Amino acid sequence: METKQRLDAILELARQYNYEPMHAHQVECLAGTIFMELQEFHSLTREDRKLLEYAAILHDIGYFVSPRGHHRHALMMILTEPLTPFTREEVKIIANVARYHRKALPTPEHTIYGTLSEENRQRVNYLAAILRVADALDRSKQSLIRELTCEVTEDSVLFHVVTDREPTVEMGALNRRGDLFRAVFKKNPQIVVQIPRLSTPDAVFQTA
Repeated sequence: METKQRLDAILELARQYNYEPMHAHQVECLAGTIFMELQEFHSLTREDRKLLEYAAILHDIGYFVSPRGHHRHALMMILTEPLTPFTREEVKIIANVARYHRKALPTPEHTIYGTLSEENRQRVNYLAAILRVADALDRSKQSLIRELTCEVTEDSVLFHVVTDREPTVEMGALNRRGDLFRAVFKKNPQIVVQIPRLSTPDAVFQTA
């Protein structure tokens, strides 16, 4: 299916529910970057990356209904809207990835997730794990992260980020939101922050 038609449909839905463009597209960018940086560990496709990015754009639309439980509202809003450029299974994947950007982890006991095939559940697990991290990296909604690369060690994934100031809120959010990433990738997500200085060495902070 034509990518432009798909993106147009996603953006139309996002605008319908008054999404926050700066935050949504920052998370979209971060999620896409993390996906590509960790390609060898998840072996998903370019089409999967696009589904992740679409879910990132839509992940907060549930705020239109209520901040409380907005991830669950987003799930139902995506499922019930006429996203005609997508197959029904693709819509369910996007909706589930958006739903699991916060709070509870995926479980077959959740009705919509439970209707997915085993292959698509695994796909959602990887994509939602990445989205949770990407959303944490813009928790302040100030687009502090200007560059991001990943370094994989034996037990961790180090997210090397370039920012103008220490992203304290983001570091705390990653500690809270890294649960699904740890479960899926079997590695601990950590931030290593580089703050450029004209006259002094880079300042480096690392999460515990």
